[in-house]
Amino acid sequence: MRLLAKIIIVIAVFFGGFYFGQQQALSPSNGSSIEERQQQVEEEISVSLMLDFGNGQVMTQGEVKLAEGSTVLDLLEKVTTENNFELQSRDYGEMGAFVEAIGGIENDASSDRFWQYWVNNEYAQVGVSAYKLVDGDVVEWKFIKGQIN
Repeated sequence: MRLLAKIIIVIAVFFGGFYFGQQQALSPSNGSSIEERQQQVEEEISVSLMLDFGNGQVMTQGEVKLAEGSTVLDLLEKVTTENNFELQSRDYGEMGAFVEAIGGIENDASSDRFWQYWVNNEYAQVGVSAYKLVDGDVVEWKFIKGQIN
């Protein structure tokens, strides 16, 4: 009889542990509620990027996922890192960051060619580290002559 009782206890412990593990796997991770996890998903935005290198080479990147509140610079850093492109920018403190080169193509004051960007077909009026993106934005970077408004 003692052996049967031990077997029943072992089986109960095994299935109890299995059930408990399954309940943990089904519950929200990190103790967060379903509403909190849903809010985290909603805090992610999706934007698109086009890079026109001014030499016939154009690269497009659709549906880039970023955290809500990300800037144009955050987008550019993410895409250039993921595609092994060089990105050079300089932070000017309160004035913000300035992009100096993308993919090895540097701004060239002597030929009046610079990297410039548009968001949703509108020429940007603020620096790359100040422009906050929203879901659905389309960012275009062009290496062109002069400033086009």
